[in-house]
Amino acid sequence: MTQRLRYANDTYERDEFGVWRYRWGDPVPGAHDLTLADLLAIHTSDAAATRELGRAELEWLAGERDDIGEVLVQQHGDRTPTTGDLVVGMAAPELHVQLMLTVADVADLAHVSKATIDSYRSRGTLPEPQVQRGRTPLWSRPVIKRWLATRPGAAAEAARREALAARRAHADRVAVAPGAPMRRPA
Repeated sequence: MTQRLRYANDTYERDEFGVWRYRWGDPVPGAHDLTLADLLAIHTSDAAATRELGRAELEWLAGERDDIGEVLVQQHGDRTPTTGDLVVGMAAPELHVQLMLTVADVADLAHVSKATIDSYRSRGTLPEPQVQRGRTPLWSRPVIKRWLATRPGAAAEAARREALAARRAHADRVAVAPGAPMRRPA
């Protein structure tokens, strides 16, 4: 099947070649298809989020359809795909729960308060979280890094920090040595 698949609030997209990419086009490092067989091998109650299956896929799973032209499956050479080959999502190292960022983490990286992050979320200026664990939204680090670099005001913020660093460097260069007399600038 050559259809594109979107995942995790449309943050990731599987292209026609089976490569998982960020919304902005870069490939997701270490990403691979999450299949039905992968999910069935998970023995926890906290299974990975999956996509909604289409009618053709449901019919194929129920044995009511043989044609897999509209069914998104992993292809393995000439072997006929089985139900375990059905692609239901994406797995990538950045989506491991211990690597994902909470509201507090995002606030720290953005140098703002958690309330400001909540405000960004309510206004829709922060990307949707990739995962919701209970009531806790979680973002992948690359998505937040991209947002920080491209959000409105990012250029002004970078210029402000650069100017502050330059002032500090200048102050360090003109610092008076201990015991030296201070002079007023002319």
